[in-house]
Amino acid sequence: MMDSGKYTVSVDQLLKIMIKLFMAAGYDRQDAAYATSVLVETDRRGVDTHGVARFGLYYKSTVSGRVKKDALLHIQRDDPPFLMVDADNGLGIIMAYKATELAIQRAKEQGVCIMGVQNSNHFGAAGYYAAKCANEGFITIVSSNSPPIAAPLGGKTNILGNSPWSMAIPGGIRHPAPLMFDMACSEVSRGKCETAAREGRNIPQGWGLDNNGEPTTDPADVLKGSLLPFGGVKGYCILMLVEAFSSLLTFASYGNGTNMGNSRYNTSHFLLLMDPAKFGDPVAFKESIDVYVENIKNSPLAAGVDEIIIPGELESRAIKHNDEHGINLDEAIADSLAEAAVSCGLVEEGPDCFARLFMTGE
Repeated sequence: MMDSGKYTVSVDQLLKIMIKLFMAAGYDRQDAAYATSVLVETDRRGVDTHGVARFGLYYKSTVSGRVKKDALLHIQRDDPPFLMVDADNGLGIIMAYKATELAIQRAKEQGVCIMGVQNSNHFGAAGYYAAKCANEGFITIVSSNSPPIAAPLGGKTNILGNSPWSMAIPGGIRHPAPLMFDMACSEVSRGKCETAAREGRNIPQGWGLDNNGEPTTDPADVLKGSLLPFGGVKGYCILMLVEAFSSLLTFASYGNGTNMGNSRYNTSHFLLLMDPAKFGDPVAFKESIDVYVENIKNSPLAAGVDEIIIPGELESRAIKHNDEHGINLDEAIADSLAEAAVSCGLVEEGPDCFARLFMTGE
């Protein structure tokens, strides 16, 4: 199960372990299953910065009482196709899951749903929700605000979130995987800097600034300083507009924490779901996706390139690989899960904690 500092766990085993951990933290089985689905599916898609590696963040938020374990989703405004819902300061990966289920239901009824989610918390990878909606047949845009961790172009202090967002289009018949991307509008996500710091690696110039506003290749310095927008002025503009969708449209936090008088930082999300069948023949739409993908993949290759990759294709390959071979967890991530398991009484402290936690999934 362990090789070269990594544990390999089957998808099914990881699901069982994470449900037990969330339940031990105080969530009921259904909410634990929602939270687990978000994290394990994200790892399954190969986005290991936002999978179970994030459990420690959610566990600390829960046991400290910063988020509500019994939060309920409330509809604040309902003017079809528009919805504003309140997440009741619940765990983001649970409340966003519930909000997405509601948005899918409404989009099936109406052909479109435009939803704002207020009073939430960190919701994991935006791509999880976009892929979930695309697999239900909807063209989807998902975004979220975040605490200020990025500097504006030409600035040197944190005043912007990194504006995570995802777009997805349902797949075709021959190419059923959604066309999609999932990205933060910073040059990289904060999670990639955390991973580099854990592994003792330097990062490229342009990822971020230290706490004096100077460029640095030390990920630990960036974590104390600021991330930078991707792509210069173009990325900076996209970052600001995505944050406006997620924050201004939902009357939530933005900039340095300004949030309409609320003393607690208010994480918010934005979802747009559209049924392509409302534009025309759904079978013809799927065929057009297939032809579009094939035209691109079969186009002439540049020198030294073996294959053209379609957005979302690497994630589809990761799913297939991880389903067959299991998910690799860094030893540091396994240790953090084991530490939480000891803290909430799932296993006793001692050697091989993660191995014993693994056995609780049997």
